[in-house]
Amino acid sequence: MACTGTIAAMGLALALASNEPVRFATEAPFPPYSYVDTSGEISGFERDVADEVCARAHLTCVWENVQFDRLLPGVMAGEFDVILGGFAVTPERMKLVDFSIAYNESSDIDVLYGRDGAPDPARARIGVQSGTIQEGHARDKGWDATPYGTPQAVIDALLSGKVDLIFGSFGDETADLPDILPLYDEEVPDMGTAMAVCKGNTALLTQLNAALEAMIDDGTIDDITARWL
Repeated sequence: MACTGTIAAMGLALALASNEPVRFATEAPFPPYSYVDTSGEISGFERDVADEVCARAHLTCVWENVQFDRLLPGVMAGEFDVILGGFAVTPERMKLVDFSIAYNESSDIDVLYGRDGAPDPARARIGVQSGTIQEGHARDKGWDATPYGTPQAVIDALLSGKVDLIFGSFGDETADLPDILPLYDEEVPDMGTAMAVCKGNTALLTQLNAALEAMIDDGTIDDITARWL
């Protein structure tokens, strides 16, 4: 059943009354923001922010690491209660889910990576990760873009010659690939990164925002940012 505001609010009230967990979902291949540590736990900047939110809101929170393109449909369908992990706020996404206040700024400049001499984006075959704002931007620009499910699949497509360029946040993943270079900058505006909940789930959103606002006001967000970023 699709998640609606009324159902979500009622579900949250029942969950809180019975101390059932609030389900957080993220994709975790992006250190230092979100990654799986040596003990197999999701760690990083996003995890620390969310753990503090859960503590202040008196929520019992559980985590699931899923492919990025499952996040948005998953929270819309009620599979997850909260999604996060470098999840950019855009007007298009605001039509589908409700966002918390932003707790991290993101650059409006994204990078296309490839080998020296690769064609410019208008003439290139481009790999993007499915569900990202880079995929949407490439589609809007009319580029020849192919979506892949994971960051590694995007990189593998470049290494195997299936695409000429890859578009997204691949700086860390390409650091050990000396022939893969940042070639082209592209402006992709957003309104920062935030947590997202099912459209109309004001009960949960109010709790998330109250905790985030307090963390911003007392400097906790700054402390977590300094520790990780």
